[in-house]
Amino acid sequence: MNFVHASDFHLGYVQYGLPERFRDFARAFDRVVDYTIQSDAEFLLIAGDLFHKRNINAPTYLQAFKILTKLADRGIPVYVIEGNHDLAYQRDMNGWLHILDAQGLLRLIKLKPMPECGVKLMGDFVDVGGVRIFGVKYLGSQTRNAVPDIAREIETVNEISGKPDYTILMMHFGMEGILSTSGIGELSYNSLVPLRDSVDYLALGHYHIQYDRDGWIFNGGSCEMVSMSEHNKPKGFYHVVDGKASFQKATPRPVERFGIDASGTQSISDLYSSIRSAVDGISRRDTKPLVEISVHGELLFSRTDISIEKIREIVSSILDPLWTNVKITDTKEPLSYSTDGPTRRDVIERSVIEEVVKGSQYRSHTNDVVDTIIEAKQLAITGVDSQSIFYRLQESYNAVKRKHKGQADLPFERGCADVD
Repeated sequence: MNFVHASDFHLGYVQYGLPERFRDFARAFDRVVDYTIQSDAEFLLIAGDLFHKRNINAPTYLQAFKILTKLADRGIPVYVIEGNHDLAYQRDMNGWLHILDAQGLLRLIKLKPMPECGVKLMGDFVDVGGVRIFGVKYLGSQTRNAVPDIAREIETVNEISGKPDYTILMMHFGMEGILSTSGIGELSYNSLVPLRDSVDYLALGHYHIQYDRDGWIFNGGSCEMVSMSEHNKPKGFYHVVDGKASFQKATPRPVERFGIDASGTQSISDLYSSIRSAVDGISRRDTKPLVEISVHGELLFSRTDISIEKIREIVSSILDPLWTNVKITDTKEPLSYSTDGPTRRDVIERSVIEEVVKGSQYRSHTNDVVDTIIEAKQLAITGVDSQSIFYRLQESYNAVKRKHKGQADLPFERGCADVD
């Protein structure tokens, strides 16, 4: 057994509006594919978010086509699930992953029933030698409720089709305690325990930093930096040989972040000198870096006197960056890059929504309604179109309705939301 597990390539992301960043994400995918070929791997797993958007453009499709063809030409299959970024539109039924599947460039593992044996979700799977591969697309806030059913149905399938030597399950969600803020559909380790007896390797995607748990849960992260918050966090993919997983570190474009405390700085020229001194301590790289300058502290002069362009000129003269972002915060405390614990804003936001729901007719479904509201907000923030959010609300309603045995007093019932 020899395979590679990766995720979150986000092909098509034109980060900061830079064409070179668009190419960076393709290069990261290409490097993993080359590693897969050179390692004589039997197959490649992509646990969601191959693409950054559901509706990709022609250049993004061409990137995927060319890179996947390298594997197809060598007879190395690619097994994929849908992440939150590349879920098919419900109205279309098929997305770009379905197109690539139809072209034989990858195999999309979907949720599929086997009515004859009571299986509703896990009827689609692939056998490679003695390895059986299952997959579950991004389910958002409904992931936790689905885990017991997934575990039970894998056991049922294995009883009917014969128990494999090794079982892989691909899913797209994040685990609690990994990020500084709580994400939609986060699961605790204890909530995954039902899977332990039926799954040997849980191949995760969604969170862009590397982590693993207890020798059977693995998340390699993205192979390029999707957000500045990922700076200095481990990211890459896993190479698994005979059940032993080894983490392979990715080589994304370098990033340099500087926090400049302007407290007590008497003049603009002194501030520019402080920035120059900080940046001057970094050696110029062969690859143009991404740079972020954060100026904080109690300013003794108007922030409007600070020239963003002047700061960029200083950085460019020393580091020759691909991109420079300058942030100025007139506060006593610097911007925090801490990753310890949830932010107060998230806690307050959830608490406020909970109080509103508890005081309404939907109080018996408080957790489900709150999760769905927060998920809808996050989808809107990330640019998901209103119709897709509406479809997601419908899916959540149907799932919660089944959970609560037909009760229909939910605010996101079909026809109750105006999304236009």
